[in-house]
Amino acid sequence: MDFTKGIAINEKRRSIMTGTRTISIVIINYNLADQVRNCVYSLLRFCNPREYELILFENGSTENSIESLVEELKTNSELNLKFIKSDINLGFGKACNKAVEHSDSEILFFLNPDTLIENDLISLINSQIVPEIYQRNVIAGLKVNSNLLFDFSAGYFPNLFFEFLNIFLLGRFFEAFLIKVKTLFTQKPLLTDWVMGSATILRKDLFEKINGFAPEYFLYFEEMDLCKRTKDLGFEVKYFHNIEVNHLGSVGSKKNYYFFTKMFYKGKLIFLKKHNTEIKFKLFTFFIRLHFFSQILLWSALRIKSKRISAEKIKAFKELLKYLNCPEKISNNFID
Repeated sequence: MDFTKGIAINEKRRSIMTGTRTISIVIINYNLADQVRNCVYSLLRFCNPREYELILFENGSTENSIESLVEELKTNSELNLKFIKSDINLGFGKACNKAVEHSDSEILFFLNPDTLIENDLISLINSQIVPEIYQRNVIAGLKVNSNLLFDFSAGYFPNLFFEFLNIFLLGRFFEAFLIKVKTLFTQKPLLTDWVMGSATILRKDLFEKINGFAPEYFLYFEEMDLCKRTKDLGFEVKYFHNIEVNHLGSVGSKKNYYFFTKMFYKGKLIFLKKHNTEIKFKLFTFFIRLHFFSQILLWSALRIKSKRISAEKIKAFKELLKYLNCPEKISNNFID
């Protein structure tokens, strides 16, 4: 029997219980340097830097990089900081995969740059989430987007009923309402299909076991795909709705509605095509086509009030209609 392996495992567990550095916080930046700065300093304000390593990935920013922030952070001797730079935008998933290659921790915490920490989050993760992660292979998500009626932080894999409701712009809201109702009746973590990638936590060895984020996604739905592949292996996805991160949201999308609308639905179509039969995918695209037409009509009606947003939205939906059955051909360009 290999006793050294058992000793190593016990040492790992002891390090978790004593709060030593076991978590790698991964933040990807693309033209959101101000948001990254606010996020990092909120983290430093509330969380002991000795309890985590911070991995900042500069993902080919064209407007505002985080290099000046990195120079500031280097003066903090308590912070274990790693900085990786790509000259091109790899997309969110590929950038995360590259960042993880530099992680020395057992737990990965993917955190969006447009989030703010308002409590001792790392201690909460170590006390509530890490034990669950080590008892069973779990992907954990935090509350990042919720209000009195809806909770968009987690959800269910796409189904035809929700897609039908989406024709009338109701599907996602109904899904978020169901999640909200479920959280009202329990303080325990909620078993769900997926959790939002804005604040996602899992073991590094599980991340490596499922080969990280799938490379075919550029932006959006890569976290749903990660959860799907995890559940397909018989593991769990849990939503820790009692632990919250302040997610500002939509900071990047407001700069280019065309690009982010196009990327959202490209990711969704890739997910549907990848994880469904050909017949079921055709049924999904039937409803999605109707949804796109309703969106074009809606934004045409709103053109007088929001000319730029309407033009960019309509342009995106028209392009998506061309490649509805072959989403992999949709470009990742900001301007076409």
